[in-house]
Amino acid sequence: MCPRTLLLAALATVLAAFAEADSTSHCLFSVINPHGDPELYDFSSLATSDPWQVPDVSDSKSKPGVLFLSVCGPLKGLTKAQCPDVDASACLARQEGGQWRTIVASAAAATANASLVYTGTRLTLILPGHTPCGAGQNYSVHVHLVCNKDSVAAPFFVGLTGCEIQLAWFTAAACPSAEATRACSLPSSGGHWFDLYPLVAEKAYQVSAPDGRVFYLNLCAPVAGGLCPGEKAVACEANKTVSLGRFAENSGLQLAADGLVSRQRGENDTMVEVHFLCNQRAPLVPKPEFLSASNGHAVFRVETPYACPAIPVDCVAYTRQGVKVDISPLRKANSYWIVRDPRVNYTHLLYYINVCGPLARNLPSPCHAGNIGACISSSKPNVPSIPLGVVEHPPRFTKDGDLLLTYRDGADCPDGRNKRKVHISFECSEQERGPEFVVVSGDCVYTFLWKTPTACEAKPNRGDNCQVLDSRMFYSFDLRSLYNDMEDYEVRVDGSLFRVNLCGPLHTPCNGTKNVNVCLARNGSETAIGLRNDKLEYMDGRLSLHLTGEECLPGVTSSVTVILACEHLDPDGPATQPQIFPSGVNDCRYFLVWNHPKACPPYTEVPCTVRMEDGTLYDLSPLSRRSANHIARSRSGQSSGVLINVCRSVVFNRDAACEATSGACLRQGDKFINLGNVQSGPFLDSKVLKLRYEEGALCHAPRGPVHVSATVTFMCDPDALESQPEYLGEFQCDHALFWRTAAACPQRPPSGYNCSVLSPYSKFRFDLSPLAGQDHPATDEFGQHMVLSVCSSVSDPSCPKGIGACQLTASGGLSTGANSSDLKYLPGGTLELRYQGGDACGVGRRRETIIEFFCGAEGSPEGPRVVETLQGCITIVHWHTRFACENPIPCATSLLGHSTDLSSLVRVTQNYRAELQDGRIFFLNICRPLLPKLGLNCGAGAAACVARRSGGTLVEELNIGHATTGPTLTADGALLIYSGGGSCPRRPSVNATTRISFKCDPLAGNGAPKFEKETPDCQFYFSWPTSLVCGPVEEKVGDCKVYSSQLKRFISLDNLGQQVRIGKFTVDLCGRGTDCSGNAVCQRSEDGNWSSYGVLQKAVLHADYLKLHFGGGASCLRNDTYGAEVWLKCDLNNGTGTPRVVLDHSCYAIFEWRTDAVCLQRTVGPTLQPEAADSENQEVQTGHATTAIVALVVTASLLSLGVGAVVVVRRRYPLLCLSWRLPWPSSASHTQVHYSRALSVAEANAVLQNHQELEWDSDEELLKL
Repeated sequence: MCPRTLLLAALATVLAAFAEADSTSHCLFSVINPHGDPELYDFSSLATSDPWQVPDVSDSKSKPGVLFLSVCGPLKGLTKAQCPDVDASACLARQEGGQWRTIVASAAAATANASLVYTGTRLTLILPGHTPCGAGQNYSVHVHLVCNKDSVAAPFFVGLTGCEIQLAWFTAAACPSAEATRACSLPSSGGHWFDLYPLVAEKAYQVSAPDGRVFYLNLCAPVAGGLCPGEKAVACEANKTVSLGRFAENSGLQLAADGLVSRQRGENDTMVEVHFLCNQRAPLVPKPEFLSASNGHAVFRVETPYACPAIPVDCVAYTRQGVKVDISPLRKANSYWIVRDPRVNYTHLLYYINVCGPLARNLPSPCHAGNIGACISSSKPNVPSIPLGVVEHPPRFTKDGDLLLTYRDGADCPDGRNKRKVHISFECSEQERGPEFVVVSGDCVYTFLWKTPTACEAKPNRGDNCQVLDSRMFYSFDLRSLYNDMEDYEVRVDGSLFRVNLCGPLHTPCNGTKNVNVCLARNGSETAIGLRNDKLEYMDGRLSLHLTGEECLPGVTSSVTVILACEHLDPDGPATQPQIFPSGVNDCRYFLVWNHPKACPPYTEVPCTVRMEDGTLYDLSPLSRRSANHIARSRSGQSSGVLINVCRSVVFNRDAACEATSGACLRQGDKFINLGNVQSGPFLDSKVLKLRYEEGALCHAPRGPVHVSATVTFMCDPDALESQPEYLGEFQCDHALFWRTAAACPQRPPSGYNCSVLSPYSKFRFDLSPLAGQDHPATDEFGQHMVLSVCSSVSDPSCPKGIGACQLTASGGLSTGANSSDLKYLPGGTLELRYQGGDACGVGRRRETIIEFFCGAEGSPEGPRVVETLQGCITIVHWHTRFACENPIPCATSLLGHSTDLSSLVRVTQNYRAELQDGRIFFLNICRPLLPKLGLNCGAGAAACVARRSGGTLVEELNIGHATTGPTLTADGALLIYSGGGSCPRRPSVNATTRISFKCDPLAGNGAPKFEKETPDCQFYFSWPTSLVCGPVEEKVGDCKVYSSQLKRFISLDNLGQQVRIGKFTVDLCGRGTDCSGNAVCQRSEDGNWSSYGVLQKAVLHADYLKLHFGGGASCLRNDTYGAEVWLKCDLNNGTGTPRVVLDHSCYAIFEWRTDAVCLQRTVGPTLQPEAADSENQEVQTGHATTAIVALVVTASLLSLGVGAVVVVRRRYPLLCLSWRLPWPSSASHTQVHYSRALSVAEANAVLQNHQELEWDSDEELLKL
């Protein structure tokens, strides 16, 4: 028999034995590839402590659910409503009305025999379940694995085939692996390692073969005592003169399908192969078994606990009321708890204990024999250590309500009938007591009592005098300094005045009532809506005070819920102020939100700059956030769950309950995993800017480091002013992120010009020196040409020397100001450069130029624009430039899984404009400053402005707000507030503000603003109906048409109905060609046969594309059928276009088709007529009908079983063209074309699935913390 046949036969024998071995080895699989070669796969890197969540799992008829999936073991950390089967490794559940309901309790079972097979060229992991599906079958999960060494992304749903739930997974774990190290040790996950050296026999083990032969074998050392001939023999047959194998320390222990394998080669092609199988219940002194021996090749098997990997278990338990208790903070990574036996005559005994995880490997053997969680050692010499139990199950609550952690299957009890066992009973306590020995029973059950705050149920911690203790973080919040002992805070909302002071009474009584925290003044009267309450509450990362007040309406008592959120201290910035939100109209409930440093636990901050020897500066401080975190997106555009901050700790709140030192953490359900601590700032690695967070949570990857880390690689992109990091995946416990951002661009020192200024708030240095040294042309309102230079002299020969601004005339150039490099920072973020001392201008005056630089909308024209000349002598110039950009306001927001992106409303060529009957004109932009307009001087940086037309000019301009924050989600849309405007003419002590309320209207398209009202204190209200804040809707399909229920019309695909060939594929959307025989997508095989990918089955109206799903295709491989998914994307410049293949998998394909056929048109109503004096007429509503520009797109959900095709849309700001025309002659010339940035598919699906969740019972959920 040839050696390879022997190897495969032995491997089959070993695998059969392995099926009965410990379940912790179920992460290792061996399979014969299509070439006939054996391959090894280790999936332990996918065995996370929390289950994988696969969304959108459903057939074509039922609502989608979430598949909870665990690799290598049963599901943990789920409620019974999510998964009632304790042996399940996959459960399908659905959330309805805020409650979970199980759909399939055991889609896959940990106790069933999983198998790894090749179906054609595709590797598939088959996980059978226990839940009946029908026709004598049970549900099962089929995971189609694709090797991708650069990815450990999550699995995604492909389809449902009968009873088989089909998933696809692109992961490095799908790549065959084998790695050699020392002879009997091998690094494992989480800093642990396999150590087989305790198996060394004094001389040798004697092993008998079934045919009567006897072999001498030693493990991890040569045979001693002269039992085998030669030196360093690993094994030999008794009474033979030839040894088998020669021991070599560098021969290397390797991972194998059955656990671990050691191969020691000797002379004359001899070899000893020993397979070490994990069996936590096997004796510590092993009994090697003979498998085979021929032609000098001997194979043995050893079952031993030393071959068992160290695998922590989940440390979460739930009470009968569903309250979560997490004792994982008691788990130690590289240490252990030590308890001395208090009994007389036993004080020499020491108990080593870990919680939900194995003991450290530095303890004496056999305390590290596998997954041992507790062990006895003795201070007396020559007394062996004894394992007490194995880490296998998470803690649980007993019927009596006790929290119990049990370790079973320790060493044999002296009575010979039982195994040692450990019971640790956890008891809620205000102080950490540590474990205490209680008793050991006659049947060797060791009982410990552990009093700890960690075992307490998560209840609001309450404290007096505005102080409260977070018992889980052992940190005391003290908010007494919030009290303003000089004066009360004043907050104005909708014409009402709120006087506020917390942690102490108002200085002035409220309508005679003393001891008040919040007083409402409205319509000339005062009401104490919040009586003093200093009992501070803390729960799940949020501090709150609950105030009740006087009766504000007949029979209705007023109340104020005070929510205090963390905002890191800005030592040079303005003090934070409270904000008040009414619960509703004529309601007496209010919410007071205050972002404050005192609401933060301790956090870490490090320098965020790198300076080179030549003076070049890299400064990432604009990315460092004080009150919010960055949320990384995956490559597909979905949320990765990774929260990250830059050069400072993640900002702590109820949605980011990360460790205080964590710079990045991963959210999985309600659990937060530390991806690395803030320890040092950015650095250059081979000229690449990087940031690294280290010493995170325990690493569970094979051969990985001890702790998880996160590495962010930055790329300079001057145009990426509003970017977010992209999560690339996990590579041996290092989580990789990529960030394309303008903040990563080098700031080079100015060449002879100062021309820079430091922001007093963010400490960001603005540097305009790249604009210096060149002439910039401009034209004033009289058509006269100017030449400007920045921080330098104009070089035009017709202009005087040494000036920074010059007006060109027929006779030469006039100086409108001497050059200066004294750049100023103005409130609102505008930069000012003032050129004075120009040529004479009237009696006793000289010409002057004021240049105001601001960060405008991305894509809008950069450069100077003269907006006004005051009194003929002072020229005002507005200049949009990227060099004035620090950290643009995000125009997208998310809350509770729902997202809204208003970026498509940002104007880059013209402002939104509306004229009222009283002669006032409003100018607006969204999330960005107004674009410079000739004759309009509202101050650079204003996002909203009102002016009055006087003749042909604009006068009485008033800045009514800067864009300082992004939109906030509301129950029916979103709210955008512009604050910090100019002084209100009627109340000079108040600054003007603008509130824009976006409401969902599916027929409005992008929509337009409509002026609603103005309050006496200059608060301006606009409403904005738009489809951008609406969710997707599934639509009907048939006869090559999609019916839009929102637009009440059919979307025809006839223009795309021609047969198109792309390589081996043919796309025929309407099924009228000959290749596909009436089907929409098909492929031609090498033998010339055509395979159908099915027909159009479903479409979903989405924000930026028409997604079509085709199913019911031909049979593919063993149990699959072909299917495809095509996303049609509007592109007015591409004509009909042609599809392109994005991904070609075994049974499904991915296409993208950019075409003008889905750029839909719709009639809505007439637009305002333009005025001759002003070409900047926009579709702003002022009580009249208007043009609405609608983004029409249709998306399809995946329907077939494994065969869906997903069309990838360009990651960065995917665009949809929108075109709407009017039928009336008066408006035919005003066709508008706009672009809309899309949400990700996952976000849109979340909005669709959870649409009802937008109807919150409490307005508190509307608050974005």
